[in-house]
Amino acid sequence: MTNHHATDQSGFTLLEMLVALAILSIAALALVRLDAFTVRSTTDLDTRLIARIVAANAAADALTDPAPPTIGQSRSSITNGGIVWTINQQVTATADPSVLRIEIRVTAPDGTPARLTTVRVTG
Repeated sequence: MTNHHATDQSGFTLLEMLVALAILSIAALALVRLDAFTVRSTTDLDTRLIARIVAANAAADALTDPAPPTIGQSRSSITNGGIVWTINQQVTATADPSVLRIEIRVTAPDGTPARLTTVRVTG
């Protein structure tokens, strides 16, 4: 009878397993950070989109109001999308006395801005 001793061991050592686990952990952390960045970016895009919509609504109000806006600066607040927006409106005269320039700046509480400029014919 022959006795065979296996000098080759198949499988992984504990050290190899720990190194592999460390590499997988680092990769998983990178994926979690990427996911968090994606969520923040998506939220930022949503906020910017709503800011533009609020600015467009403010411009529509200024253009469709029967009375033209008065020259000067005004400030108001509105809630849209669960966010309180600050609307700054600057109305200035142009070279043509029948045309007003209306600049609208909308700001979210976190500082996300949206700007829109339009003109209104007064008569």
